[in-house]
Amino acid sequence: MSLKRRLSPLVLLCFLVLPLAAQAEPGQNLPQPTLAVAPAQENIPAYMDPDLIREHESFAHFARNQVERMNATILGGRHSMQVHKGADGLYRASFRAIDLPGVVCQVRRSESNPHFYVGNLIYKEQVLQSVGKSAEACRQGPFEPVSEKPSRLIYTSGRGGGWR
Repeated sequence: MSLKRRLSPLVLLCFLVLPLAAQAEPGQNLPQPTLAVAPAQENIPAYMDPDLIREHESFAHFARNQVERMNATILGGRHSMQVHKGADGLYRASFRAIDLPGVVCQVRRSESNPHFYVGNLIYKEQVLQSVGKSAEACRQGPFEPVSEKPSRLIYTSGRGGGWR
C-alpha cells in the first residue's frame, strides 16, 4: 500500500478533529471517531434474510405435507364421515378436517441459537356437516363448518437440516 493511500485517512481525520480540538476548552472531551458496523444477522429485517426466506419456503412445503397427512390419517376427513338420522327425520353427515386456506406458517430464528429455526403451523380443525333427506344425499354435500378448534404445532430445524 502506498504512503499516499495510508496518509489520506490520517489527513482527513486531522481535518475533522483538529478544528474541534481548537474549539474545545481544556478538560473537555472530544468526540471519538466511530466505525460503521454492519448489523448482526439477527437484527436485519426478515425480508432481507435469505436464509430465513429459504427456511420459510422449506417449512411451508413441509407444513402442507403435514396437513394433508393429518387430514388423511389422523382426522380421517371424508373417509371417516359419520351419518346419523335426527329426530326430525333428516340425516346429518359430518367429518373433521383442517381448513386448508386458513393454514398459517410462521418461521423465526431461535432466540437461543440463531443457527436453528422455529416454525409454527397454525390451523383450524373444523367439523363439517351436511343435512339431507336421505343418507346418500347428505353424503354428497354441500358441507358447511359447524364448529372449529384452533391449533398450533411447533417444529424446529437446524440450518438446512429439515423440519421435525
